[in-house]
Amino acid sequence: MTRLFYCSVLSTSVLTLMSCTPRVFEQPYSLSPPDATIAPGIAVPSIRERMIFLAIQEWTLFGNPVADYQSDPPKLIFPDQKTPANEAHPALFSRVNMYWQSVSSLPLFGYEGELRPWSAAFIGWLARSAGVSESDLPSSVLHWDYIEHILKQSPPGRFIARDARSHAPKPGDLICAPRGKSFIDKVDSFTNLARGAYHCDLAVNRHERSLLVIGGNVLDAVSMTEVELDADSYVVPTADRPWRIIIEQRTP
Repeated sequence: MTRLFYCSVLSTSVLTLMSCTPRVFEQPYSLSPPDATIAPGIAVPSIRERMIFLAIQEWTLFGNPVADYQSDPPKLIFPDQKTPANEAHPALFSRVNMYWQSVSSLPLFGYEGELRPWSAAFIGWLARSAGVSESDLPSSVLHWDYIEHILKQSPPGRFIARDARSHAPKPGDLICAPRGKSFIDKVDSFTNLARGAYHCDLAVNRHERSLLVIGGNVLDAVSMTEVELDADSYVVPTADRPWRIIIEQRTP
């Protein structure tokens, strides 16, 4: 017996537009042409941008302190309505411990119960958290360890060391200075760099004649410092921060 298939419609006019024959698709249905490029809905920050964002985040957690080296002794200036805070505050000490543990298994406290200098650990934490590889900036609690690594790296990686007297830093770069009077006298130029005590800050913004930098363990906090720039946009060294090195971040 021949089987009949009926299409139920409401009017004769609709019959002319419909068919009882099933439609066969040769390819699966696609929302876009096969060769279409779909852009992401949000912009993904670069490693440089992530380092800057993280530094500003930690600076904000510490109460947005700004280092004032014009006073004697130097001091931190906090914005109005901000409670002065430093590494000894329980919530902030947990941040310092996090920086340290991210780069070292050494104890954070020294033999006499003192808190070890943690500025290099802060830079290492920024690098690791932003996605910088160990091969580009190795983890250490000493600034010299990654400075020396970058100086010797061949071919150069993400970072390259420049003479602070002839290179203009930009946001995302590190600026470094020796510490301690005798060591400062020894390391009197980029060509005389040697192993020893250094301090490095991350540049987060630049104006026409000043560079804003954020560093860890700056007067016992994550603090911002305004660094003077000369007419060529080179950092101006001071007695407290005799800048010798710019660690340029060459890629985004």
